[in-house]
Amino acid sequence: MQTIRLKLKEEITSGDAKIPIEVDSLTPDKLFGKNEAEIKAVKVWWGNREENTGDLFDVSVEGEAGTVEEVKIVMEGNLSRVKHIGDGMKAGEIEAIGDVDMHCGAMMGGGRVTVKGNADCWAGREMHGGELVIEGDAGDNLCAMYRGEMTGMSGGKVTVGGDAGECVGQYMAGGEILIKGNTNILTGLNMKGGKITIEGDAIMPGADMTGGEITVKGKVLDMMPSFKFVETTTVEGEEYKKYLGDLAMTEKKAKGVLYVR
Repeated sequence: MQTIRLKLKEEITSGDAKIPIEVDSLTPDKLFGKNEAEIKAVKVWWGNREENTGDLFDVSVEGEAGTVEEVKIVMEGNLSRVKHIGDGMKAGEIEAIGDVDMHCGAMMGGGRVTVKGNADCWAGREMHGGELVIEGDAGDNLCAMYRGEMTGMSGGKVTVGGDAGECVGQYMAGGEILIKGNTNILTGLNMKGGKITIEGDAIMPGADMTGGEITVKGKVLDMMPSFKFVETTTVEGEEYKKYLGDLAMTEKKAKGVLYVR
């Protein structure tokens, strides 16, 4: 097992103007086989210019890895302006200690990212494999597609320990999302497949969905009028109302399922 520790230098995040850092080049599959000096030389974007990782982070390497699956990256410091953590990663593990900026876990194909704090918007964007765990809250557009794209999350698993913002899983086509808190408006907007479970409350879930499944264990605070009640059924020992929708997309296309306790 190899642990790569990247601690953001305090002077980088000091002052009123905190410049964002993009770290999609710092994933286990891209750092596998590199020694400490080589990792320090990897380029990352700091604002509008490229810098060496070692100029922004204190870097240390412990142990050895025979495969990329044995590589774990631990990121520490004030990560609130660090973007693209785990973006595009295929294997291994990343642990981010603290709140993180946008696009955490975007385009993931494998491995595991754990955020021990909150994650800003677009976390898990278009991911197609792997696992993303956000122990705090998630911002807007969790597991959605980015602007101009037509498919959001298509595989993998995402767990949020707190609340999530609006448009969770927009254009989602596969995979699984678990929100242990509440979600804001329009969870599952344009959803085509996959599964979303909300243990708290939701507002207008499932708008324009044509496939997939949404389960709300709390309350639906504003129900879409274009969903049709089908039956009362039992899910995991609990009684739920089952709805079919979204009929605004025509009954032929309305193959989404919404369970409300």
